Amino acid sequence: MNKENKKKVDVVVGLSRLAGGTLIIVGSLIVYFFAQAAFDPNAVIEINGTPTRDQNAKIGALIFICLFPVLGMFLAFTPDKFMDKWVAKVIARLG
Repeated sequence: MNKENKKKVDVVVGLSRLAGGTLIIVGSLIVYFFAQAAFDPNAVIEINGTPTRDQNAKIGALIFICLFPVLGMFLAFTPDKFMDKWVAKVIARLG
């Protein structure tokens, strides 16, 4: 890998780590609030613009929202050798 590609890979890996940390923090806050709503029988959430108190809908939304911190952990804590290989392949395909 030449110096220019190595620099691009380092920038993209760094931004991925930053995005991962952000997803962990913001996703965890959203999971906290959705968990409170999921276990409160009087809480109302909107699905497709329709307010609902359906327990299954609230738990489904909670499970979906849990994907954000998980994706953040993947981006933030994947070992460098795997991230470098993956990002280099992506840059090679795009460039």
